[in-house]
Amino acid sequence: MIDFYNSHRHRLIVSADDFGISPQANRNALFLISLGKIDRVGVMAYGKISEEDIKAIGRSKVKTDIHLDILHEFHDKRRKRRSAFLRGVDFLAKLITGKISPKKVENDWREQIEKFREIFGKNPDGISSHEHVHFFPPFLKIALKLQNEYSIPYTRFGDSAFIHHKPIAYILHILRFFNLNAYVKAGTVSSGSFVSLDWVENVDKFLDNLPEGTIEIACHPEIAEDFERIKQYF
Repeated sequence: MIDFYNSHRHRLIVSADDFGISPQANRNALFLISLGKIDRVGVMAYGKISEEDIKAIGRSKVKTDIHLDILHEFHDKRRKRRSAFLRGVDFLAKLITGKISPKKVENDWREQIEKFREIFGKNPDGISSHEHVHFFPPFLKIALKLQNEYSIPYTRFGDSAFIHHKPIAYILHILRFFNLNAYVKAGTVSSGSFVSLDWVENVDKFLDNLPEGTIEIACHPEIAEDFERIKQYF
């Protein structure tokens, strides 16, 4: 692993998503941060975050991003992820019924950023989102608008083209294609590629076949498999 670290680790951006979704998620993320395994942490502004959690993040050198979500539907005892199909059906149902809309999302996301500023006393270092909802074209426009409004330098927008055998990776690749013009005009900064750790079946094989450029790897530390993989490989 030393050879890998020397040759590739500097190109990897390891992001711990869903900070605030549960106390366990926070504990596990902070432990990995203490080991130097994490580069960015995605904070859910309306999640469960203690004063000690805030202080611990403040003492660390990780980039602190706003991890935007819709409707604040957190699950304390999450151990497994829902399939891309079920998540997609749920998302479309909320759009069709009007439970979510671009106007509601913009207002809510602005409130989340303001809450983040209240908690940490600064603007977020970056933007990402729960279940990648900011890749949905109307919502990406909102994210880019807020990025400009709050001078946020980084927005997750890496391409998942190199791991198409996962349905969600293919979906995000397609959405990225439709969003590319807006993204370029906004002049934002992102990694060249993006992958969620749960898409990776064989970590050794994945690390031996990295694409060129920078790669953001999102993980969910409250899930045991992600937690152990980050400790072992990164």
